[in-house]
Amino acid sequence: MAMDKSAASSYVYAKASGMLAKSFVGSRSVRLFEVKTLAELWSLIFTEPLPIVPEMLLAKELEKAARERFVSQYMKLVSCYSKPADILLSQIHHYDYENIKAVGAALCLGDEKARPSLVDVSPFNYLKYNAWPDVAAMTAGSPLSWYDKVPLLSEQRDMDFRLDWQYVSETWQAACRCDPACREDVKSLLSERFMIEGTLWALRLRKYYDMPAELLSAMIRSPAKSDDGTQAFSQAAEKTLSWALDDWQAWNKWKYSQFLNPHEEGVVWNIDPRWIYNAFKKDYVKKTYSLFHRYPFTECPLFCWYIIKRNELDNIRAASESLRLGIPSVQAMQTVGVQEVNNG
Repeated sequence: MAMDKSAASSYVYAKASGMLAKSFVGSRSVRLFEVKTLAELWSLIFTEPLPIVPEMLLAKELEKAARERFVSQYMKLVSCYSKPADILLSQIHHYDYENIKAVGAALCLGDEKARPSLVDVSPFNYLKYNAWPDVAAMTAGSPLSWYDKVPLLSEQRDMDFRLDWQYVSETWQAACRCDPACREDVKSLLSERFMIEGTLWALRLRKYYDMPAELLSAMIRSPAKSDDGTQAFSQAAEKTLSWALDDWQAWNKWKYSQFLNPHEEGVVWNIDPRWIYNAFKKDYVKKTYSLFHRYPFTECPLFCWYIIKRNELDNIRAASESLRLGIPSVQAMQTVGVQEVNNG
């Protein structure tokens, strides 16, 4: 039942706190990687009976069920507010942006019969899912209405790029409208994330695909025609394009140099995007957990809950995939930045 902001915030904070206490985050996340089979992992996470599917399909079912539960729980908490804050809705809209990308990719290949697996976020949805496969009808009347045709293969990357920046802008503008009590902390958290994610995106393209800095500069620039605050995020990434991937001295002056892979004197160093991402994610989730308790009677706790539980979802996926592929648990934990605890 929807409540006014004060009552809803109190209820949501108490409810979300209890849910986090039972979540596989922090030191508890290691438990996901201690099980030996997918069936054990299912029993650890869910109270529902194990699906009767072949072992090779269980990982997919497990990951889908975990995602659906996460989204459902979040939307139920958001629904407690008679008028949810924009920052809370923007987290749900993430799935609309990802869904339209999946729709465009499927139809681009001419496959109108096989609708991709989409996350239904009704009643907070932008997309009209029952209008499939009519893209224009699916996006009509929403902020995504410009996406009104099936992209050509040559157009898909640019359209996805525009979607990414539009989502960044929507989220940032929503943060700027947060409750004044928590606004600056929410903006600080998001700003750091957008700057590092943009830099890492460019870094991966340079390191793994040898993409020249000149081409990247045009690709990573915010397309906003006026200064909506997102330009600072692209500028942060652009600043690093001239730094050689093996230049420790240059990268050590980076604003976020604390996340760099270690440098040993006399040993050739080369930047490692995966190390940076894992180090950042652990720090980001830790900051978010601290922020969760700082402003209990605002929308901040639920915003933080979403980030923390999304991290739990990443860990569940990693544990599931490691079991399916036979990857050692230590390696799987390193992949998602989970800190193994000392059992001694």
